[in-house]
Amino acid sequence: MAIDSERYSGHTDHELIDLLKADDHRAFTEIYDRYWKLLYNAAYQACRNRDNSLDICQTVFVWLWANRSVITIKTSLKGYLFTAVKYKVSNLIQSGKIRGTLVEDLSGVDLQTHQQNELEIKELNNFISQLINELPLKSRQVFLMSREEQLSHKEIAEQMGIAEKTVDEHIYRALRKLRKSLGDFASLLLLH
Repeated sequence: MAIDSERYSGHTDHELIDLLKADDHRAFTEIYDRYWKLLYNAAYQACRNRDNSLDICQTVFVWLWANRSVITIKTSLKGYLFTAVKYKVSNLIQSGKIRGTLVEDLSGVDLQTHQQNELEIKELNNFISQLINELPLKSRQVFLMSREEQLSHKEIAEQMGIAEKTVDEHIYRALRKLRKSLGDFASLLLLH
């Protein structure tokens, strides 16, 4: 059993996805073992609730298994899973299930209705997109590769042909601009 586990831990994410599509349970277990803590931490950072965070992770992995034969991952597996967690967190916020513990704690805003909550989230997402689009081209590219594709600074540097320190500087400048504009919502919405 340990030999099988070691064999699967040596696979790349791309190889694991191919095995997963072929109904390989051990490939799924390796993906789960590789990413569940990272996804849980991202969910917890956003909603500050253990049960909600566990539910989000479980839902993402159940969906991954149920849709294994049809999934298409255009970015990295890590980025794909993080995006799924962000989507689930957003759904919880929109449903109002974590409004009291998250939105009110972070912003102090008393949202009266679910519709108002949805509207504010939509406006915030539009505002964030606008801020990202206002970043200089290289900073925007680096930031999106880091946050949406979940690439490491080293991977970004290699892909863009720039120094890792330059990637650090682009990320720092982008985050500084976004945090300045977003205030208390920055830590929730950027999920870094």
